[in-house]
Amino acid sequence: MKRLASADVARRLQLAVALRGIGRQGGLMMVDDLRARRPGGRTRLVTERLRSAALEIVAESGIDGLQYEVLASRAQVGRATVYRRWPNRDDLFRDVLTHFAETTVQIENTGDIVRDLTTFLQSFAEASMTPAGRAVLQILLRRTDENDGLHHVGVELLDRRTGELQRRLDRATEAGQLPPAEAPFVNMMLIGPVQWFVLRRDRPFLPEDAQAIVELVVAGLWRDHVD
Repeated sequence: MKRLASADVARRLQLAVALRGIGRQGGLMMVDDLRARRPGGRTRLVTERLRSAALEIVAESGIDGLQYEVLASRAQVGRATVYRRWPNRDDLFRDVLTHFAETTVQIENTGDIVRDLTTFLQSFAEASMTPAGRAVLQILLRRTDENDGLHHVGVELLDRRTGELQRRLDRATEAGQLPPAEAPFVNMMLIGPVQWFVLRRDRPFLPEDAQAIVELVVAGLWRDHVD
């Protein structure tokens, strides 16, 4: 029995050594590669750290300051880790923008359109006042004559978010809470006052401010519909 056990252990050790050698030559996917492809766990934490670091760098140094070498150093990972997740900067910005929007500025559907728009507006205001939010705004406000693709990445996000808002407005219209409304116009009417608050920074943007803006916009939509 002991001989069989010893032989079995020896075979396993030989197999491990062989696999390690093949893996180093690229013939097999090693444990680290499997972890990199597996959602959750350490991979998720590394990705979150990279996203946060990317926004910090943009907030501090602008869009041009975000280089992969700088990002890897800030997040304390190897450059290969960054390139493996995002082969180019457009992919990086697209992922960072989408994640930021989905996790900080959500469009809810509680059945009450005034409440949902108020929550949306308050979330947008709070996010806009953070360094990460200001970094995102830099990307979204990229000029159309910039030739690096970031403008298109920002437009993609805005179009997607506008579509989500439109679906929420349409459901409110079906429920009799709103007249038919175009999301781009509603979004502009809601966001404009918030940006004014953010630029002035003479006092915090309060939930009462968000509700007052939403109620005014909704009232204006109804009045325009009646007229």
